[in-house]
This record gives sequence, structure tokens and C-alpha cells, in this order.
Amino acid sequence: RSCWPVYNERVRATAYISIPLHNMIVLIFSCLVWLVEGAIVAPPWADPDQNPCASQPGGWQLILWPGDGKCYKIFHQGPPCPASMELTPGANRTAECRCPPGSAQLTPDSLCYKLYSTEPCQLGEYFAPTQGVSGERWGVCRHVPSCPQPEELFHPHSSRCYLPYTQGPCPRGQLLAPTAPTSPVAQCRCDDNGRLGRYYWPPSATCHPHFTSGPCPERGQLFLPEGKCGCHPGLQQYHNSSGLCYQIGTVGPCPAGHHFTLPEHFDQDTALNEPVHAECRCKTGHIHWHQDGNCYRPYTRGPCPQGQMFSINIQEGNQTASCEPLPCPPGRLYFPGGKGCHRVGSQGPCPPGQVVLFQESVRTSVEGISYQGMCGCATQVHDGRSFYPTLRSDERTKQGGRCESNSRRDDNTVDLPAEGRGFPSPHVSDRCSTKRGYVTWEDGSCQRLYSRGACSAGQWVVPDSSKGRRQGRGGSQGPVMGKCECLPSFTPSVEPTTGQLTCQPPSVRLARYLNTRTEY
Repeated sequence: RSCWPVYNERVRATAYISIPLHNMIVLIFSCLVWLVEGAIVAPPWADPDQNPCASQPGGWQLILWPGDGKCYKIFHQGPPCPASMELTPGANRTAECRCPPGSAQLTPDSLCYKLYSTEPCQLGEYFAPTQGVSGERWGVCRHVPSCPQPEELFHPHSSRCYLPYTQGPCPRGQLLAPTAPTSPVAQCRCDDNGRLGRYYWPPSATCHPHFTSGPCPERGQLFLPEGKCGCHPGLQQYHNSSGLCYQIGTVGPCPAGHHFTLPEHFDQDTALNEPVHAECRCKTGHIHWHQDGNCYRPYTRGPCPQGQMFSINIQEGNQTASCEPLPCPPGRLYFPGGKGCHRVGSQGPCPPGQVVLFQESVRTSVEGISYQGMCGCATQVHDGRSFYPTLRSDERTKQGGRCESNSRRDDNTVDLPAEGRGFPSPHVSDRCSTKRGYVTWEDGSCQRLYSRGACSAGQWVVPDSSKGRRQGRGGSQGPVMGKCECLPSFTPSVEPTTGQLTCQPPSVRLARYLNTRTEY
């Protein structure tokens, strides 16, 4: 049934009678409400046969607690659960108490604590997730590892070390600060107390690193230690040509391939007498191209025409750049210095136990495809956000350059799965492109677009715009790859203990929202 035929019949029946505007608005609004109501799917606990509370007014937000036979709001924290737990439907659709997302229990009789915090642990430890029984969230206190620099702090969520009061992995408006004055653990936060207050911006109640654009509304101004935005020639970040200031290490006012940085032979003692200003220089690993003034990474396409790569030549200590024809056929990577072309995953010119890999440091979306290979320990990456696995460098390289597995590979044996994985051309078949509305999957199969396909509940198959359609070596086009994404009305959620992506239906999100409201 549809609301619109009712409206059309009413219009035909009153063809010569004008309908008041407000009546038409009410009718259209009623149709929209009907459509919205039809789009919301009832949650599993809304079945009165399994949950008697569902028959009460607003019962789809209620669930029966077997302990006392009473009805409670779903996702409610507190009684009948312990204060730090919330009431949720279990696997058998009966109510149970669980830690809220992002928290876990230390022991069966303990409260729920926020993961990656220091609250339940001793000084020098942090609370980390650990594997437990399915559906239960457990944590354990782990010792904080030592950072390379004594002044650095450890950020548990990213498992990396950062300087204090820097942006790091924090969202804009927060900085990394120690959890306690002597704690080696950092957390993202912002307040106007203590040392963190020096980075506080009162108008927006946010914190920003000094000498960055921070909260400054005007281009060319930086957030200064005085707590205000400004720019003057006494700053190293001052750009002489424009009279503006830019953060060091960023693109700033520079052309493509450059970054705004201090001179290479910068002398701090000289800077005390007269200011030394930053300037535009080629990024590390980039070479200046005299024809357009930009800098490009060697062995990418760079400024060259289709079928050529940006190459460097060193003769008698002089370095020159030029465009050269692609030296390798599809599926092989180039090693300078007369080492030739070698297939990805083969031994090639690498030390025993290592294989030929793609260069991890190259940002393909910015710098283009790199035709140069590298040696390293191989691991197959299966990114949950993309179904386009490939051989990548494994950081678990043992001392002496040896890898976990020392199995030798020759140039004719590529350690890649069969058709559908690895290098986009020629290892992946393009047969799915001949089928309208299909994409190629990680195993080489064809999956229908915008269907559930090989995805989990709440997900559908979509084109992977970040990975395909990828251009192969020599200009050939690879297949259109597919990946799983949450349905438009579903909310993505990552389980902290497993890192697995799940998609929550709108009914769960709506229930959480309504149960946080005190008034209706």
C-alpha cells in the first residue's frame, strides 16, 4: 500500500475545488510520518512472546529482568545491574548485565573500567582489553613499555609514544597529557588547569599546540604561547615573501612536493642574534623538477607522460632527473643500480628470508604508484575496511634482517593467493566487469553490488573506491574491487577486544538515545 494514491484520488475527486494549503501540508506530513515509521524495523526484544514487557506502552524500550520479574529500560546503567554495568539483551534474548562499550571488568566481581585508562591499575600500568568468553568484556593491567625518548609518554590506544602536549592521535581540540603528574601514560584531554592550561583557548574551550594554526581564524596566523593568534618577523615560522606565518613541517605556502622547514644547516646559536626563517624545500625522498618547479618522488610517474616514470641519474657526483620508459612488465618492481625487475613476493635481490614488496612509505593517492620495490618480511594484510589484500612489510623482522619464515621464493613462484588477490594486474581477473552490477571479491568471485553477498549482517557490497578501479603497471586497468560497508541506516562499531567491525541497526541506536533522555 502507498500513501500517494490516496492523495491522488483526493485531488481527482476535487478537481474543481481548491484544497486549503494547510490541509495539503497536513496530508503530506502524514504521508512522510507513515514512510518514516515503515523504515524502522522492530528490534528482536520487541516480540511480546519472548519479552512480556514489549506489550506495555513504549515496551520496545523495555526488557524483562528475570531476577525480580520487573521491566527495565534497555541499556540502562544501574539497578538491577551494578552501577557501572548496563542492561542489554543477551544471545538468547534474555536480559543480562554487561560492561558498556569501551569498558571492561578486571575480575568477575569488579566494576567496569574504561579501557586504555589507568584507573584500576598501579602506577606504570594501563588497562588493556583481553580475550574472554564470547559476549563478555574483560581487561587486564599491562606494564607500560619504555619509550625511545625519556620525555615521551605512552599512548595505550595507539600503542605508540608521543611528546607530551602534542596533537598525536587526539581529535582536534585535545592534546596528549599525562594521566597523573608522574604517570608515563598519556590520554587525550583538554582543560584550563596546570600545564595543559597554557594551551587552552577560552573562546572554544579547546586546546591546541603552540606555533600551529590551532584555533586561529585567519590564514597565516599561528597560536602563540601568549595564548593569542599572531604573526611577526621574529618567528622562525615567518615567510618572507608573503609576510605570513605557517607551521613548520607542513606544506605552508610551498608548491607541490615541498614542505615548509628550517634551512638544512640551521645553527641555533646564530638564530639567537638574528631570526632564521623557514623556507620551502623538497620533501625527504623527493627530487626537484626544473620544468615546473615541483618536487616528485623518484620511480613514480611524477611529471612524466603515460608509460614513463620519473627517474634519477647520478654521474660523477651530479644528480639529474628525467622521464624514462617503464623498465618492468606488469607485476614486477624495479630495483635501481642494475638489480633489474623482480616479481612481488619473490626472493629477487633481497637477503635470505626476505622478499620483494611494495614501498610502504609511498602515498599512492598523492604521489602516484611507485615502480620501485623494497625488501622486507612479508605478511598478507586483510584490512576489515577493504577487501583488497596484498603482500606488505611485516614489522616483526628479527635481528639480522631475518624474517619469521625463511622459506625461499624464486621469481616464478609468487607468494600470492590464486586469482583475485595481490597485484591488480595480471593476478586479478576482470571477468566480473562484463557482468552489469557486479564487482570482484577478494577470492576472485563476482559479488552483486548493494546486496549482502559475502558480508555480515547489517552490511552490503559496495565498490572499493580507495583500492579499485586501480591502474596497473604500464597503464592497464585492473578490475573494480568490492568491499563491505554498513547499510546507510546502520552505525559502524568496532569491538575493542577483537577489532572486528559490526553494524548496529537503527533500533539499537535509537534505544540508546532515548534511554539517555530523562524527559520525553
